[in-house]
Amino acid sequence: MKFSTAPHRATLGLVSLLALAACTDQVAPPSGASTFRVRITQVNGAAAPPDDAPLPANRGDREDTWAFELETLSPYGEHVDFDGMVRISVEPGVVLGVTGEGATGRNINVVAGKAQGVATVTAVYGSARLWVEDLGYSPVPLSSKPACSNGKDDDGDVLIDFPADPGCAFADDDNEETGTFAAGISPPVHYELPRISDVQGLGAATPFPYEAIEINTHRPKPLVVTRVSNDGFYVTDLSEQATGYNHIFAFNFSTPPGMRVCDRVTFLTGTVVEFFGFTELSFPSYVVSYPVEGEDTCEVPEPPVLDDSTIQNADAMEKLESGLVRIEGFRVATKFGPKPVVDNVPDADHSNCDLNGDGQVDFASQAEGACSDACSADPECTEWTSYSARGNYKVFKGNTQIQIQTGTAASFDPTGHKGETLDAVTGTLRNFSGGSLNWTLETRCPDDLVCQSQGCVKATVPSTKACVRLRTIDDNDQGSN
Repeated sequence: MKFSTAPHRATLGLVSLLALAACTDQVAPPSGASTFRVRITQVNGAAAPPDDAPLPANRGDREDTWAFELETLSPYGEHVDFDGMVRISVEPGVVLGVTGEGATGRNINVVAGKAQGVATVTAVYGSARLWVEDLGYSPVPLSSKPACSNGKDDDGDVLIDFPADPGCAFADDDNEETGTFAAGISPPVHYELPRISDVQGLGAATPFPYEAIEINTHRPKPLVVTRVSNDGFYVTDLSEQATGYNHIFAFNFSTPPGMRVCDRVTFLTGTVVEFFGFTELSFPSYVVSYPVEGEDTCEVPEPPVLDDSTIQNADAMEKLESGLVRIEGFRVATKFGPKPVVDNVPDADHSNCDLNGDGQVDFASQAEGACSDACSADPECTEWTSYSARGNYKVFKGNTQIQIQTGTAASFDPTGHKGETLDAVTGTLRNFSGGSLNWTLETRCPDDLVCQSQGCVKATVPSTKACVRLRTIDDNDQGSN
């Protein structure tokens, strides 16, 4: 017995069409505020800068004014008569305040779908844009007991006040309901990317803490790698040798593969961090170009020699942070030995302030703290526990002292040379805010340590040669062929 499937197919097709029509009838078209059209009309009272003539990066030390206009739009790009307060922000950067009709703090009131005002911004750089968002935020003075701090469930969602109710943006919000979350951004306002000196803050703390930032590598002179270490690399901006603050350390967590001293950095980004006073880029991304032996020259600059006045001047040292520097004629500490100090009087064999032998100096202990203070105050004393933990030890010339780390000169044993004069020590300068001796000079390779005894080179090596191993045209490293 045979059955025809045609009627069944026709019936199924009709049912599907009816079902589709029913679903279509039940979907309401989108309406209401969907986005904001944002336009920057002036920057600092003039036309916005073109992309080929950007403003200098704002380090947070000046205030720029952006005049803006905004309009509320529907999902179809049509004007919407939206009324309400919207939040103004800038990315990257900070909005300090907004002025204009209906403005309060960093917010402005939109009436009939339109508003205009002036945003005061700082710490902006790169292609910065103004953001507008409807958070459902209606700020009023706290003295008037706004809905988000009156102890009541005003919107009936069983959640009371800020921060428990997600509809409350802040405690002074007079509306417990959420906004539409409509948002809009302006076209970019063009600023330069920050230079290394901008990131360093020219001596102050970095103005861009915890920001993922791109460094300006498009300079008249290149950014050059001065050191490759087991945890990252050091870079100097040759365009700013005269001003200082032009060096930075990129914390890579390990030795960056394939990188060498003298490489030029053509792209560099990372998260800016102040690590106990030491400005660094964490999680860096980078691109380097490779000088080739016989075709290019190494551009690592000659290091400045640190004199007494520089070492004792925190601002002068800050200019050189992460840079390549040199000291000359300093002596290795004479009081430098593993035995515990007796009666707070260190000597050649007794400079260990770990008096109870637990592996660390306990500054809460009166005895160990006093011992450490006595050693720190003595230019000729290196505290043994610190040396054994990090390899840092003290060198001095007269009453001037500084720490050095010469672990990269593996044949040199500091304890076997106590009291000896080092002709020269070259290396990168690292800052650590803890304790009284904050600066450490770290050598890069044996070329950086000059003395007339075992484990040193006998004469200073020029920076274009010291620790340098340029690639050759037949080198296997990627990018050199």
